[in-house]
Amino acid sequence: MATGSTPLFRRSILGTAICAVMLTGCGGSDSGSGVSFPEGAIMLPAENLTQAAKEAFITAESGDVIVFPEGRFELDDTLTFDGDTDGDNIPTKNITIMGYGKDKTILDFGQSGGGDGISIQNAADIEIRDLAVYEAPSNAIKLKDTSGIIIDDVATVWEGDLDSGNGAYGIYPVECDNILIEDSYVRGSADAGVYVGQSQNIVVRRNIAEENVAGIEIENSMNADVYDNIARGNTGGILVFDLPIGQSIYGSTVRVFDNLIESNNTDNFANTSDSAAGVHIVPPGTAVIVLSTPDVEIYNNIITDHDTLSVAISSFVLADEGLLSDPKYPPIIQDGWQPVPRNINVHDNSITISGTNPRGKLIKDIIAGYLLDPSKGKMPTILYDGVGELLANAGVSALGAPFGPEDAICASNNGDISYGQVYGTTPDGTNLDGSTNPPSPKASLLLDEPQNELLACESSPERLTASKATIAGKSYGCGSDETGDASAASCSL
Repeated sequence: MATGSTPLFRRSILGTAICAVMLTGCGGSDSGSGVSFPEGAIMLPAENLTQAAKEAFITAESGDVIVFPEGRFELDDTLTFDGDTDGDNIPTKNITIMGYGKDKTILDFGQSGGGDGISIQNAADIEIRDLAVYEAPSNAIKLKDTSGIIIDDVATVWEGDLDSGNGAYGIYPVECDNILIEDSYVRGSADAGVYVGQSQNIVVRRNIAEENVAGIEIENSMNADVYDNIARGNTGGILVFDLPIGQSIYGSTVRVFDNLIESNNTDNFANTSDSAAGVHIVPPGTAVIVLSTPDVEIYNNIITDHDTLSVAISSFVLADEGLLSDPKYPPIIQDGWQPVPRNINVHDNSITISGTNPRGKLIKDIIAGYLLDPSKGKMPTILYDGVGELLANAGVSALGAPFGPEDAICASNNGDISYGQVYGTTPDGTNLDGSTNPPSPKASLLLDEPQNELLACESSPERLTASKATIAGKSYGCGSDETGDASAASCSL
């Protein structure tokens, strides 16, 4: 752990834990002592709430505050807000949708004929706060094509047993920018509790994600900071994925820091996906996964009690062996997608209790190889697949240029742990069969304990730039000049 960082970290995690008690919020409306609303707020009636909310959403004008009543209510359809119904590309702005607190205003969509709970699109500077969405058939709160989003002190929940029939995403902004998600609670998602996809300028802080397939997922997104959260009891704790979606939207510059990531050992209950890298492939018992995404920094987290792996870093080759032969991939690579992660830095984390019950269909052969080898007999705590780097270094152009020092996968100061690498990265006879085209990699299943050579870079990579989200003229996050924030200590790490 970096000198002097632990007290700050533990203080910020304590603050996050306090926010979880009784699902009350920190930094949002004080639901314990009553919530105040601005003059002129649209106070929705408890009677015929679905229809009243739909009408309020349709007729909303810039600056409106729409307030849901206190209580638990059954909604029978999706509540959709479209900020550009006339198609003039001038969005409705500064809309607030709120309740009396995420433990006091509960919108139950269990009997809804729609898919999503709340759906927002084509808007600007939207705030959703102090309410909960339960049992949505598809996604709880979805936002699309929206610039400026605050999600503060909300809950998205699927109660009861964890099941593939639960909705996919809890908090779900996609193709958006300038996003702040804070002080919220997500549980039971059959995909990701907090998911931000194809977006940029993202701050995710002080949230609790538990018992989802993926707790928090940043996918195909740029400039994201994920900090001071708790991810526990999920299949995978925090995921940073970059997938071949073919829309010229790919990810980089993601920092994951000052989080408590613990006991993410839930069996994977996602539906099987057509995507080779859907969350159905996430091995149970994995804390952090980086797939394909370049420029990722993971530091100052507490990572503990994971059955399979604490940190996994993988190229897309591991997810889909057909990457180099399937004709669908070359156009996407030309579009800008990089199948191989580069410039990954895992440092100054406290990592304990890992690999006690490794499992997962995607990596079953890797698990067997490590466990059955008498010289190893265990799973590494941090595992890098190495195969994408190996093939890039061998001149397979589809995987990018050979690695230089600026592309290195590095790990340091993570405690008394083991490091593993499935493939060596030097293209020689030991690691590569050059008689085939493309050449065939040979697995080595390397293990370092204590760390000697694996992921031990000669010089520390440059630190990544802090991110910020700017909403309605105000900036939030470590890259801003925000003052008085409860997570300020994390920004100084």
